[in-house]
Amino acid sequence: MLRDYLIPLSENFDFEVAKEIGNIGGFIQAYTLDNFPGVKTGSEIIIIGVPEERNAIDNEGVALAPDAIRQAFYNLFPGKWHKNIVDLGNLKTGESADETYRILGKVLSLLPVDVSVIVLGGSQDLTLGLTNCYDINNKTYNLNVIDAFIDGSLTDYETDNENYLSVLLRKEKSRLQNLTITGIQGFLNHPGKFKDFEQLYVDVYNLGEIKNDVYQVEPDFREAHIVSLDVRSINFASMPAQKNGMPNGFDGIDICKISRMSGAAPGNKIFGVFEYNPLIDQRLTGANMTAQILWYYIEGKNLRQKEYPGIPESELLKFYVKNEVVDLVFYKNPFSERWWVEIPDLENPHSLFPCSESDYKNAVKSKITKKIRRIIDKITI
Repeated sequence: MLRDYLIPLSENFDFEVAKEIGNIGGFIQAYTLDNFPGVKTGSEIIIIGVPEERNAIDNEGVALAPDAIRQAFYNLFPGKWHKNIVDLGNLKTGESADETYRILGKVLSLLPVDVSVIVLGGSQDLTLGLTNCYDINNKTYNLNVIDAFIDGSLTDYETDNENYLSVLLRKEKSRLQNLTITGIQGFLNHPGKFKDFEQLYVDVYNLGEIKNDVYQVEPDFREAHIVSLDVRSINFASMPAQKNGMPNGFDGIDICKISRMSGAAPGNKIFGVFEYNPLIDQRLTGANMTAQILWYYIEGKNLRQKEYPGIPESELLKFYVKNEVVDLVFYKNPFSERWWVEIPDLENPHSLFPCSESDYKNAVKSKITKKIRRIIDKITI
């Protein structure tokens, strides 16, 4: 049973007082010593903490993060939300970190298919546990990792928070379909990593590419089933609760925009937040930043619109673009203003790929954007 894998929340938070004040904590259905909330099929958001840090490199303390994040998040006020929020407490960790990944995947696979899950880490190698649930259910998935580092090396076989992507890409019977890494800082990564991962058709966005307009990566988040956030992708001023914090990175506003678009994405099911370290949190700035990231993710969930393929293609506006390189057909949802592209000349089965208005405008000018080229490369291999 689901309950067998979980530990109830501590009694440090007063849910009754929060209810009187109107804080988020007062509306949470929480697993406590006296109550285990039912997880029903319906419009619910599930929170699960995973206090695991055994494969964290030089970041001792992240196992304490789930409860510290909750304290800050529960003290916020909710938006005009219609979705229920259920906190199932913390996962019972295994005898090893690998066992924790297995248990996490098992728990996620037991949840109803129509719920969304927020996973509070812990170290980012727990992303392996998030992906396990798709492998267990034999379903393909897309993963978007938000990070300043490419956490992988094709020559290192250790499983830890600095190499888990290599482990994931070597995984047998993996159901991974697309991997995107967003927010990379080039000077923090060996040039060989970019070459290795691009050869595996991993989409990598440098921070400088998107800093002036984070919404240009919305198409990649739109099709991501799992989003894994390393808080070390946020600059130190906004997120001081990180080891070896960097002066550059996403600021608080940009990371909340990304969180919101993750929640609004039609395909998103899992949102994981990792590497926050409460032992070095200055004035709880890191906890409050993380709490606001969760707030905007849930806000996105509540503002989610019915979207293609949930609506028929006939409801989309259609634009034909003749191009010297390849003819393109763009589609736009007039209500959400989201865009897709079809590439009919490549003799692939009819399918639409998420893109942006900028991709369309560039195609009209006979320019093929990096996003369109990546799509072409992937469907022609």
